[in-house]
Amino acid sequence: KSSTPETCRTALKEAFEIIMNGTEDDIINFIDNFRKEFKGLPAEDVSFPRSVKGLAKYRDSATIYRKSTPLHVKGSLIYNMMLEKNKLTKKYPRIQEGEKIKYTYLMEPNPSGDSAIAMLNSLPKEFKLKDYIDYDRQFEKSFLDPMKVILDTIGWDHERKSTIMDFFS
Repeated sequence: KSSTPETCRTALKEAFEIIMNGTEDDIINFIDNFRKEFKGLPAEDVSFPRSVKGLAKYRDSATIYRKSTPLHVKGSLIYNMMLEKNKLTKKYPRIQEGEKIKYTYLMEPNPSGDSAIAMLNSLPKEFKLKDYIDYDRQFEKSFLDPMKVILDTIGWDHERKSTIMDFFS
């Protein structure tokens, strides 16, 4: 899907190839290796692409955004607020209605004070959010969830399961 990060789309294609021609062990190894690779990627490579609509509709002057604001819109409003708060509006463009953005989950607490942030091309260093990217949640939502649907269907696991016999070996 176009709403899946490009790196995950590529990895999903590779995984499907392994499912068709390899073993359950091969796919488990592939998932483990891709998880490690994924955690080393920059935020813009693991973030979900979207078009942003409803900035004015969901904006709230007191709380930044209204209740039930879609996550990518919320992230866009927070991005714009952080540009203003850090006096960066001359260095980076604000996110405008209809633009293509990327958004990612954040671990809390963090400098943005919220669970997600959007960006245009890259995440401004000045936001100091690099260490708060929730890579585990991003990996789960963008790669592992679609994989599990297929693996569950064919009766394969996505990770090694320990058994009582492993304890004795």
